[in-house]
Amino acid sequence: MEDLINEFYYGNICPVEQMGRPTPGEKEILKRIRENEEKLRATLGKQEKAILDAIKDDCLTVSASMGERRFHDAFSLGARLLVEIFATDPQ
Repeated sequence: MEDLINEFYYGNICPVEQMGRPTPGEKEILKRIRENEEKLRATLGKQEKAILDAIKDDCLTVSASMGERRFHDAFSLGARLLVEIFATDPQ
């Protein structure tokens, strides 16, 4: 346990880096998104492209924020479960 805490303290454990690669299904969805964006961009003027870029930036920002919050909530839940497990009298 102490080794794990030390690894975390020294930055050798980074949960974001361990999230893994997209699944084949996710890769397909990402490909469709790129293709559809390219098709849409081809029909847009300069002002509309700027609006689309702003929407994409906002989507990335909120997605990152939500991911961080989900990680925090899951980590906290795991810690609370451990506290409850170790606080329970095994009888």
